[in-house]
Amino acid sequence: MTLTKTAVVTGGASGIGEASVMRFARAGWNIVIGDINERGGETAAEAAREAGAASASVLPLDLGEEASVTAFTTGAYEQHARVDAVVNSGGILQNGIRFTDMPVEEFDTVWRINVRGTLLINQAFGRRMMAAGSGSIINMCSLTTYRASPQPAYAPAKVALKSMTETMAADFGPSGVRVNAVAPGYTRTPAMQARIDAGVRDPQAILDKSAIKRLVEPTDVAEAVFFLCSDAASAITGVVLPVDCGWLATSAYTSYASQPE
Repeated sequence: MTLTKTAVVTGGASGIGEASVMRFARAGWNIVIGDINERGGETAAEAAREAGAASASVLPLDLGEEASVTAFTTGAYEQHARVDAVVNSGGILQNGIRFTDMPVEEFDTVWRINVRGTLLINQAFGRRMMAAGSGSIINMCSLTTYRASPQPAYAPAKVALKSMTETMAADFGPSGVRVNAVAPGYTRTPAMQARIDAGVRDPQAILDKSAIKRLVEPTDVAEAVFFLCSDAASAITGVVLPVDCGWLATSAYTSYASQPE
């Protein structure tokens, strides 16, 4: 008898998190959504059940508060005896700002949620996964993991998550737990679209630096997330997989001092 697998998705109410929820749903997994936006989470859970999830539930989660992470983890294991995948999609963005103009409070907020919050989730679920002897964890990196960006809180945080992924992979691997990350390119999430509409992101500049002339869609990232959590990736751990329509390669290629005729 094959047991139904369970995925936990933080930030599952929208964007890449919601797309990941739907991908696991189509594969028939149990899903636990953690989000500060409980109403959005309920909508995503209902859609997941309609798409084929064995079950889908929502628990409140504030990544900035350790007590909330503890309660969320406890709640997930009260619903399901084991968790097979954790997707750390919860986080916040930052608009471009000069380094010396950034309030230190903004830095603290971004790091408290994006780095410390991810660490707390990974500690809480990692302990139980290692005890169970299996599982897959996905962290959320970014193009800013690899390239400088005028986001002096967000970009260093995404670099930190790459290091966290590699450290966890080495630490958790002997217990049977794999840890990887995805690095989405410019992804057409609701938050990104709102920034494009507000004029603080230039979509043409993104397309000019991309090999595949389109924005990344949340479903593109969700497919990579699902692959890394699947048995097809059983020998893969400690990697950060860019899903960027070739932006990293093309931005370097087109910046070279001599271009082919």
